[in-house]
Amino acid sequence: MSAPGIGRVGIDPTRAGVSFGRTLAVEIRKLFDTRAPLWLLGVMLLGWAAVSLVMVAGSATPAFETLVDVLATISRAFVGILAILLVTGEWGQRAVVTTFTLEPRRERVVAAKLVAVVAFAMAVTVVVVVLAALLTAVRGGDFGDTGRIVGAVFVADAFDVLMAVGFGLLFLNTAGAIAAYFVLPETVVPLLLLAGQGHLDGLGDWLYPRTVLSRLADVGGAGSWAKLLVCAVVWIGIPMLIGIYRVMTREVK
Repeated sequence: MSAPGIGRVGIDPTRAGVSFGRTLAVEIRKLFDTRAPLWLLGVMLLGWAAVSLVMVAGSATPAFETLVDVLATISRAFVGILAILLVTGEWGQRAVVTTFTLEPRRERVVAAKLVAVVAFAMAVTVVVVVLAALLTAVRGGDFGDTGRIVGAVFVADAFDVLMAVGFGLLFLNTAGAIAAYFVLPETVVPLLLLAGQGHLDGLGDWLYPRTVLSRLADVGGAGSWAKLLVCAVVWIGIPMLIGIYRVMTREVK
């Protein structure tokens, strides 16, 4: 009596691949499914709580813009690190082999990570604005030009998280990307200005992120947006394009 044969299992080329929505859901879950992100979020919340306590208990009456700047500065650091961890973590732990086996279309994985971190950053910015508004109302502070302030903080937070993703893709190494994220934007332009001996004085207005973003918030206008575009190309576009090329061509093992 012969044993029943086992049918040959083949690949069905007509079967739909993993949907982008499912890939995005997985990447959003990765933001919070390990201890490191949870610790970072916990420290960020403690920072917010400390600022809130000082502002409520202090004698000074803080303005809405001041509160937004302080709270957003705290959140940008931690959200940037979370973005880098999402991009680089799998490469350090070799989990990227599993990721690209389940979803071989690497560009969709990169896109899902990008959408996940930007959505998370914008959600955090909403919390920052709401918390700052509540503290300002409680203390009777000045709200000032609310629309300009809120718009500026959303632009700045988007810029920072995209820059973090760009460095993460460029280095594909957590330590290197975090160091670059915090050090390079703050040191490259000052070093160029020092080396230029006065011949490059206007460079900071175009390439130093803090100067560009603060001018956009304070002055606005087409000139400020043009400088932001140039700054974004240097600190976001170039690292991200090189990083995406590395992801698309690098051998995973």
